[in-house]
Amino acid sequence: MQGPPPGANGGAPASAAQVVGVPPNGWRQTFTSLQGNPNFRNLFVGNVGFFFGMNMMIILRGWLVEDKWHNASYLGFIMGAVAIPMLVLSPIAGVITDRVDRRKLLLVAQGWLVLVNAFVAVLIITDVIAFWHLLIVSAATGAAFAFNMPGRQALVATLVPREKLMNATALTTATMNLSRIIGPLIGALLIVPIGIGGAYIIATLFYASAMIATIMLPPMPSQRETEFTFFEDFVGGFSYIKNHNMLLTLMLFATIPMIFAMPYMTLLPVFANRVWDVGETGFGLLQAASGVGGLIGAMFIANMDSYPKKTRLLLGGAFAFGGFLVLFAISPYFWLGLIMIACIGFGSMIVMTVNNTSIQLVIPDEVRGRVMSVMMMTFGLMPLGAVPAGVAAQNIGAQPVAAMGGVLCIVAVLGIALSMPAFRKMDEEIAKGQVAQAEGPQGAGRRPPVPSGAHAGQPH
Repeated sequence: MQGPPPGANGGAPASAAQVVGVPPNGWRQTFTSLQGNPNFRNLFVGNVGFFFGMNMMIILRGWLVEDKWHNASYLGFIMGAVAIPMLVLSPIAGVITDRVDRRKLLLVAQGWLVLVNAFVAVLIITDVIAFWHLLIVSAATGAAFAFNMPGRQALVATLVPREKLMNATALTTATMNLSRIIGPLIGALLIVPIGIGGAYIIATLFYASAMIATIMLPPMPSQRETEFTFFEDFVGGFSYIKNHNMLLTLMLFATIPMIFAMPYMTLLPVFANRVWDVGETGFGLLQAASGVGGLIGAMFIANMDSYPKKTRLLLGGAFAFGGFLVLFAISPYFWLGLIMIACIGFGSMIVMTVNNTSIQLVIPDEVRGRVMSVMMMTFGLMPLGAVPAGVAAQNIGAQPVAAMGGVLCIVAVLGIALSMPAFRKMDEEIAKGQVAQAEGPQGAGRRPPVPSGAHAGQPH
């Protein structure tokens, strides 16, 4: 079986001392995963284009719906059209990711995003756009995301050595948060001088830049010693998660905040208009403050690659997420709410980054795509949590609903930590995974392939 391209992981195997060391000193290590690793730099540049294009499209779609149809319910339909394909197709996308060249899969998914959004831009410019056009394109975009996101996450673990994986994951999430701050601003500023159609073209060019950066990556063929049918792969991915308590515990950590706490994002317009009466400007500031907090959290965690107590980071981030959400909900002043929501972004980003990195470290490469695709399904769960949160907020108010979400987040995280023995062994297992993967073939940072019994759902 062909191995990874020479130099794909940007360094020699890490020793145990490197893996279980002390936190790096200072901010000099913030960009360490990009140093001497041109392949990851290309992927990183592609991520910049992808995230900026995605966040520009979010605001442009919303502005288009409000400006042309003046129907707030259409915004919910658009969110559902994007989320449902992600939820349904993510497991299938994970199987395909593990069976094909990941670079080629990314090229197809990215090319599809360029094509469908360029089509919308033409419809807008020619003034023939109808809502059903936008609905279909949103569903097509969600389908592309289902293939794009797991592939990008899996490639990070392929191109970066284990001792730098948390740094690489943190830089990727930092880019995502920076795009949440700047992308919508770029989109909004472009609408007046060049119109929504022209702004759509600029956002599509960001997607195209991600496609060009992907072309510059080396081939990434599947690393498998045994072939299985598509159905065996599909079932095997879920069986692998089910039969590995450590992985199941981390998955629960990834899911709980999405269901209980993240729906607060849906309620931000209500906080802006009904709680603090700060209007659209205040709504924008709330979104920006959340992105700023997430960016600071990502840059902080980028310097914690060698910190051995990952469970402390997970618990601290989760408690900060839930606790500051409660404080945000009861804040009597808008300026205090801005501070609290920045802290929420900080805590949530620590949880997401450490959790994602830990999952990458405890799984072998041949199931990586399927596991990360199940992770992607958690993003499809957020709208499901937002529906009851919205109904409850309409009846009892946004503040008690958001506060309840924070409390439930903390209680659920405590339940996982106290009831699942695998959580107490997490640091040890993650350290073993770092060493095992770093000492893989060619110093590529891989663990040995999963035996066929494990693929079928048996622990190894």
